[in-house]
Amino acid sequence: MTKFYEVRRRDGAARIGFLSLNDEKKQTPLLFHVDSLSSGKEGFEITNAEDANFSDLFQEDLHDTPRGTVLPPEVHPLFTKVNEAIPSLSVDCYVLSFASAMLNSPRAFVRRIIDARNAIPSDVALWVPAIATAENAALLIYMGVDVIDDTNAVINGYQGIYQTEEGAMSLRDLEELPCNCSVCSSLTIDELREKDSKERASLLAKHNTLLLEKELKKVKAHIRAGSLREYVEQKVRSSPFLTAVLRILDLDEEEYFERRTPVARNCCMMANTMESLKRIEVKRFASRVLERYEPPVKQVLLLLPCSARKPYSLSPSHVKFREAIAQYKGHIHELILTSPLGIVPRELEVIYPAAFYDIPVTGYWDAEERAWVASCLHAYLERNARNYVQIVAHLSGAYRELCSCVADELGMDVEYTCEEGEEMTSKEALNRLNARIAALCGDKKPLSSFEKKASMLRAMADYQFGIGAGRELISRKEGERTKIKITGKFPAYKLRVNGDVLARIVPEYGLLTLTMQGALRIRNYLASYTVHIGDFLPKGSILAPGVVNANEQIRVNDEVIFVGEKAFGVGRAKMSGWEMVESRKGVAVDVREVEKRATSAKSTS
Repeated sequence: MTKFYEVRRRDGAARIGFLSLNDEKKQTPLLFHVDSLSSGKEGFEITNAEDANFSDLFQEDLHDTPRGTVLPPEVHPLFTKVNEAIPSLSVDCYVLSFASAMLNSPRAFVRRIIDARNAIPSDVALWVPAIATAENAALLIYMGVDVIDDTNAVINGYQGIYQTEEGAMSLRDLEELPCNCSVCSSLTIDELREKDSKERASLLAKHNTLLLEKELKKVKAHIRAGSLREYVEQKVRSSPFLTAVLRILDLDEEEYFERRTPVARNCCMMANTMESLKRIEVKRFASRVLERYEPPVKQVLLLLPCSARKPYSLSPSHVKFREAIAQYKGHIHELILTSPLGIVPRELEVIYPAAFYDIPVTGYWDAEERAWVASCLHAYLERNARNYVQIVAHLSGAYRELCSCVADELGMDVEYTCEEGEEMTSKEALNRLNARIAALCGDKKPLSSFEKKASMLRAMADYQFGIGAGRELISRKEGERTKIKITGKFPAYKLRVNGDVLARIVPEYGLLTLTMQGALRIRNYLASYTVHIGDFLPKGSILAPGVVNANEQIRVNDEVIFVGEKAFGVGRAKMSGWEMVESRKGVAVDVREVEKRATSAKSTS
């Protein structure tokens, strides 16, 4: 448990917070300087398990400055003692000992840091000492490290090593100084070499530290922007070791990152590398399409390619596709094939991340991309093919090849409306699409505008809260005079019942948000998104100490309801559910609406 540290912002496992040092709040991710630590200027006390005063760490009221303790490796004789004591210790930071030993193996690097982060409370800082460089700092923070230091930068400086953002170089191999820091801009490479050894080492150490400080600022900027993953994918390319670490994290630590990854962001997800296919956002979307989406029954399935513009419906190519089938919409179920998301039902095109991603467009699909998208389509058709009377694919090139392979594997008939190598937006292809759909749909009447909009809202509610939530949200209650309307311009629809707004689509996040009336209407489906709070009526945001319990399934930016003896309301989660329960500081829920509960309601929570 912590007394002097508070997390304020999250981007996956990475956090921005404040650690109080010498009556000053220092922002994390934080860089400790060797000279300040050795002189005690930081006002930070580290106690080892061997120290006589280790027992003081069990007493919260015995310190008025931040303190930490060391996490020994498993082979250390005191490992069990420290590990068992962690839940009872009152510290603000844990220090990972022998961190430099992790640099011998990517798997050891992953194992030590992830094990440490899992073992300690979520609201306590983790310090990994003596290994940070401008090259690996972003990955360390991405994994959940909160504090680093410039020990490595200083030691390298005294070894004649000049650090860059992409790695380290020997000073003797440089022809010029490739940096504009205060050290490198004040002298030439020759002038630096002419300095006596002590001054030269000091200048190199200063350059290395300044570079690390600059890197930490960039990492913080990416955390604030929600783009640290993209930055890490870029940074690891400079090192086979770091690339291996990221790949191991994606393969072996999916649960660790899923628990910490928000359900939505208000920024674009750049899928620029093959590692992007392994992102939690991609896996989560593909999983929910299978588990939380109900396709329509007895319709024609139309497979379409993706587009650069999002949502797809606003792109020039999809405008043409939809014009070609306009009079039969409602009897055609559209499914978009795309990398890295696999498949996107039309009803989910505005949800995160379907409307929030971008990829390099080359016309060529990598084998790994093909395999992933094919696996998503295969799983979907295997599960839902019985819902459709016919499958039509308006695809060509790599899209058609992929679809054909999946159809052959499943023994399904697919009709193609594009000739080999034909542009999918050509007049001939669009006419062929129109003719085939007309033949399949015949004289069926088009669905109303309301039903088309309702299908989107139902699908989004199911995707967010579970299958059945959408039907319950948009339904006429038996015996009630219910007037249901959907207003607003695509995609910012609002669902109104008897004039009251129940839910609205927020395009900036790709989420469906609920009002109090909407939450009450589908309350039976919100058990997994419920936060139980103490005996108080929130006046603003709900802080973690006010949370009594919260469902494990809640993730950052989830729509949640909160229930207490005196209050019922709706809001947006700012922590994962498990973290709300563990933490002693920080905002747990941003409150949107709250009302005081009647005394008679207390027994029904």
